[in-house]
Amino acid sequence: MPDPIDPRVDIGHIHLKVADLDRAVAFYSGVLGFQITTRMGQQAAFLSAGGYHHHIGLNTWETRNGHPPPPGTTGLYHVAIRYPDRAALADALRRLVDARVPLEGASDHGVSEALYLHDPDGNGLELYWDRPRAEWPKGPDGSLRMTTEPLDVDALLEEARRPKAANVPASAPLLEPATRAKLVDLRTALLTLHKALLDDAKSAYDMDRGRIASAGALLQFVIHDPWFAWLHQVSELIVRIDVMTATEGKTTDAKVTDPKPTEADARILLDQVDRLLIPSETGDTFARRYFEAIQRQPAVVLAHGAVKKLLKNSP
Repeated sequence: MPDPIDPRVDIGHIHLKVADLDRAVAFYSGVLGFQITTRMGQQAAFLSAGGYHHHIGLNTWETRNGHPPPPGTTGLYHVAIRYPDRAALADALRRLVDARVPLEGASDHGVSEALYLHDPDGNGLELYWDRPRAEWPKGPDGSLRMTTEPLDVDALLEEARRPKAANVPASAPLLEPATRAKLVDLRTALLTLHKALLDDAKSAYDMDRGRIASAGALLQFVIHDPWFAWLHQVSELIVRIDVMTATEGKTTDAKVTDPKPTEADARILLDQVDRLLIPSETGDTFARRYFEAIQRQPAVVLAHGAVKKLLKNSP
């Protein structure tokens, strides 16, 4: 090229049109882990990694309750989100598996390893990490030779399960006793809410499909039956609070395998609880089921109010 672009130029952010802002934020923040930097009600949200003003913008300005473009139309093929190393990509895969988000592909391109999927609005996503430049495959003439080979997803997921050293900056404030106490109170309130939701879901199941005979049978239904699957999101948050309030940092071979939680970790978790518990008649599965339960059961309304009050009073 006679006049090449400045080599320092990079792509700063992507802004996506979405149909349901809560649903989109729940995916990009609740699943992938991007942090919300700014939110404009139900119209737009901006998220980032590492404190940047935003890497991802989401808005419903023109597309609230809209639909993905039909096949055969031009537009975005996919957004590529680059992770700093293979361990970080493995963690992204773990998050997707935990949230039951299906992959549509996984490839080793020689220069990189990549996971392919779609977000809740049908936008294509590539999650990948780049191998060091010195390891990129080259042809005899020195030209870059990208490939597309199957990626060993199981091996990548296994990497996410390996103990790793803590990567918490020394300046990151650890969890304060007052914050820990508020998390414990929140756990109690979420347990009450979960019980109220479970009672409502069981009553609806009994009416629609037949009575569940025993507490043991109910437990199996809760674990395995799709009817109750939406409640797993609440129970998973309770488990995360348990981990955060119980850990004091465990060491093995001079490495921290269970790092101490920080105030930032607590804020992220509190925000995820707050965003999950938004009833919506037209939202995702959880939001709709939550909306229906609130309409039917005063116990759910009271429990919802107690959780939201705790969140409002949290730092």
